[in-house]
Amino acid sequence: MSTNSHPNIPLWIQNRIISFFNYARNVSMVLDGTIKDDPSDGEGSAMGATLAARILREKNALPNRRFTDFEQIDNIRGVGEGTIQDLVYSFGKSADETFKKAMYDSGTIYEANWPLEYFRFTIEEKDAFTTIAQSNENLNQFIIDKVGIVCSEKNVEVEKRDTMIAELSNAYIDNYSNSTPAAAYALALWFYEFDADNWFSWEGIQEQTVQYFDHNSNTYPWFMDLYFFKGFINRGIINPGISPEDLPVIVNWAEQSITFWVSALYD
Repeated sequence: MSTNSHPNIPLWIQNRIISFFNYARNVSMVLDGTIKDDPSDGEGSAMGATLAARILREKNALPNRRFTDFEQIDNIRGVGEGTIQDLVYSFGKSADETFKKAMYDSGTIYEANWPLEYFRFTIEEKDAFTTIAQSNENLNQFIIDKVGIVCSEKNVEVEKRDTMIAELSNAYIDNYSNSTPAAAYALALWFYEFDADNWFSWEGIQEQTVQYFDHNSNTYPWFMDLYFFKGFINRGIINPGISPEDLPVIVNWAEQSITFWVSALYD
């Protein structure tokens, strides 16, 4: 995939853009509504059919008919600063950000009484990311360190912080790979545990968790892994409410990020 020829654009965003055009077989697939106009640069319009066709022609003229670097797209006539800005705007939302927004926008959960917060950490160096992601011991220490930092930022009482860190240090870790639907199903079950007696839509939550784990499905590496740190309880990272035990941690290989989620229901 892309080299870092555009250091101002994170590689995972470059790779999502490349994968989108590599997957597209015709102009209609490019203009399916995925590419949107960035409203921050004033009123305008998203990519049109002429430019979309030119990008596909340039792609098809390459070896294996695939882009391998974002610079190949940037060098195409008609791809200017505005186009790049629209592409970054359209493909630059992380899986975590997209999932949280979709949970609220779809009415799956309600922000007024069910806060859902994520703490996302990007590891730019691939080898460093792999070292953490492929070892439960290293991942455990990484999460302990990051929870400690978040607790300090949130002014969590020292005693509560130390209790959470002790729970993480002694936690049994369950792992689900999204090479099967298991990860999406397991995360949906975690939400189910908040309010099993008054459950609103199992199908709704499962739809959102599946989309979460499929966020980078056209990108390589596309997979995300789910880890549950068993026995962890939120004690002030957000205001305590009805919360099941266990800390969900997402290892996102496409975005080289590690995220932990905290939530509470105020019934």
